[in-house]
Amino acid sequence: MRTPSLAGWFLPLALACIPAVHAVEITGMKDFPNLHGRYAPGGDCQRQPRIAVDASGMVFELEGRSERVARLEYAASYGGNFYEGSSQWFFPFGREGVYPVLMTFNADEKPGVLSLTPHDEGYAGGPPLSPRNRALVAGSPYLRCR
Repeated sequence: MRTPSLAGWFLPLALACIPAVHAVEITGMKDFPNLHGRYAPGGDCQRQPRIAVDASGMVFELEGRSERVARLEYAASYGGNFYEGSSQWFFPFGREGVYPVLMTFNADEKPGVLSLTPHDEGYAGGPPLSPRNRALVAGSPYLRCR
């Protein structure tokens, strides 16, 4: 009879201790007034892509077109149970657990900095970023417009 190794016992226990990240669907950004404003590469709102955030949600302006997002996911626990910083994370596109890009407001704990990074698209061996998401990621980091 084979006795389970220490690793055989430790791995399931370790995996059970990893905190889950929970995202909650929200409508609009009315509960996040400190994030309202316009963001663009380098803070220059003459450049695109541009992102506007207000109580009703977000508007993404890219290549002369705009796309309004009112329903999005707020990654309320992304920083972990004891996170006390100023960064806040959102998934503006996707549903049912598949989120192509992650938005981080106050990225690196810097007020007015917004980063967009690949999440469920654009990683090695995974699906490529869509053209829209590739352009949004390429414009990052964004700064609140001057």
